[in-house]
Amino acid sequence: MGNPAETAAVRSFAAALEHHRAGRLDDAEGAYRAILRDDPGHAHANNNLAILLRGTGRWEEAAACYRRAVAALPDDAPIRSNLSCALADLDRPAEALAAVRVALALSPDYADAWFNAGNLLKTERQPERALAAYRRAVRLKPGMGGAHSNMGDVYRDLGESSRAVDCYRAAMQAQPDLPEPVVNLGEALKEQGRITEAITIFQSGIERHPELALLHSNLLFALHYTPWVPPEIIARAHAHWNERHARPLMPHRQFSNDRNPGRRLRVGYVSPDFRAHACAHFIEPLLREHDRGAVEIFCYATSTHHDAITERMRNLADGWRSLTNLDDATAAALVERDRIDILVDLAGHTAHSRPLLFARKPAPIQVSWLGYPDTTGMTAIDHRLTDAVADPPGLTDAWHAERLVRLPKGFLAFQPLRFVTPRDEPPALVNGFVTFGSFNNAAKVTPEVARVWSAILARVPSARLCLKSRAFGDAPTRERYLRQFAGNGVDPGRVDLLPPMDVIDHHLQAYDRIDIGLDPFPYNGTTTTCEALWMGVPVITLAGRHHVARVGASLLSQCGLTEFIATDEAGYIDTAVALAGDTGRLAALRRGMTKRMERSALSDHRGFAAAVETAYRAMWHSWLGREQDAAAER
Repeated sequence: MGNPAETAAVRSFAAALEHHRAGRLDDAEGAYRAILRDDPGHAHANNNLAILLRGTGRWEEAAACYRRAVAALPDDAPIRSNLSCALADLDRPAEALAAVRVALALSPDYADAWFNAGNLLKTERQPERALAAYRRAVRLKPGMGGAHSNMGDVYRDLGESSRAVDCYRAAMQAQPDLPEPVVNLGEALKEQGRITEAITIFQSGIERHPELALLHSNLLFALHYTPWVPPEIIARAHAHWNERHARPLMPHRQFSNDRNPGRRLRVGYVSPDFRAHACAHFIEPLLREHDRGAVEIFCYATSTHHDAITERMRNLADGWRSLTNLDDATAAALVERDRIDILVDLAGHTAHSRPLLFARKPAPIQVSWLGYPDTTGMTAIDHRLTDAVADPPGLTDAWHAERLVRLPKGFLAFQPLRFVTPRDEPPALVNGFVTFGSFNNAAKVTPEVARVWSAILARVPSARLCLKSRAFGDAPTRERYLRQFAGNGVDPGRVDLLPPMDVIDHHLQAYDRIDIGLDPFPYNGTTTTCEALWMGVPVITLAGRHHVARVGASLLSQCGLTEFIATDEAGYIDTAVALAGDTGRLAALRRGMTKRMERSALSDHRGFAAAVETAYRAMWHSWLGREQDAAAER
């Protein structure tokens, strides 16, 4: 007969494991801890408890359990590999890499350890070594969809989107139920300008993963790039997202915020873009110019990216919180503890946004602004900041779940991240030909946009077109765009496709190559238009029916350049052609554009902040009034 104590221990561990596998995590945790009270060095109880603890974000405890498991079974490669993951959670990359290297020394054919090594090397920005680790993992375990998918992420970061697409497809073939490659494949196709394919991928993904809010958000965002989906349908899609993912989380709660109507308001901004990012051009001047007697500022960062601009913004905030390691419920509880009066979403349905934090309504007043060019669809968000050009009264209100608050002098104020002196004269005077250009991402350069731009080149036979986008770092994508222009009758030799430029000065100096900026449609540029104007380049825009297609009109209106706002394709083409034929006008615009920008509302940072503060105060008074009415009814 076996040892009764050993037999009981085996039974206890089996019971704990059964609870764990069945998802009864509290019972499993209790059972593992009971085993460890009697035998603190029990390797497998420590390992499994650590797995459970990692899943609930208790990383220090998890790492301690893994260390005890390693001490009991020092030759066990999987446990050491698991330890490396916990150390990575704790942002201790050197220790994590050391742990996974020991695991690989113990078991060179352990695919999961190679996968973990790839993840660590990817995080540490060692792409070639990460790719080598992922390749080793998939050679050992071809069905490891995660390794294929993460390899695609590395290629995408390197600008090789076509290779990334191949990896994501391989991941989906290896593990059809894995959601990450579906999300990332759709995003990669969108970046390449293959919008219809991206939308199809997102739609099929939602059928397989109906509960995945992120995938559904990516579909909503992608719908704005195509002219074939009208705003009414886009609005309905956002409402559907709200019904499926957000509305069930909406609480019925009483807020304890101080009801004083004139007191200093606590305003929270939630964003992944407190860094060198397109949105930072607009966030930083608002934070800097806020009247600190009127508002107290909290920033909630939802991204791990950190740079010098992050530090500048951190210094402008009264309170700074990182949400990257918090789930939405915990993050919402933090906002509520901070007693935020007005919580502002700066990301909508874009990357690293946190819409399900807002769904939990942690602040009495919630506002959408800046980062997303449409309604969030969420009834939990009360207001959206815009202006009367981007959202003409009566035209777009019905497509929004939020109440539109139109700021009097535009919904944006712009600040360049770097001050680079623009060229004094248009390049056409030296070149002898006009260069049209757009530095918007390639996703906005749809076949319809390429057709219209080709028509402009046909009308100005000597002109060239200069486009710059992250997507053009990928050779197959460049070739596909050149074929597209050739199919429209444009000699590919007249089209320059530039890859991204990491140095902001070089990026801004690239505007010295352009005489006339062309705004894409229906998804207009925002930062790109402001940068072009700042660098002396006039921009032609086509104003559409809804916000995403009217941002260009808003920006040009603020600068007194309404003559460059077209209302149809023919007018857009005619406006571009007429300006190309008037080098005197181009020269005058170039010389005066920066001063024009400086005199415009776009550069009135304090005026903009004051308008926002006035809007916030009105929202606060309106909420207090509703609260008083509700209290009277009770």
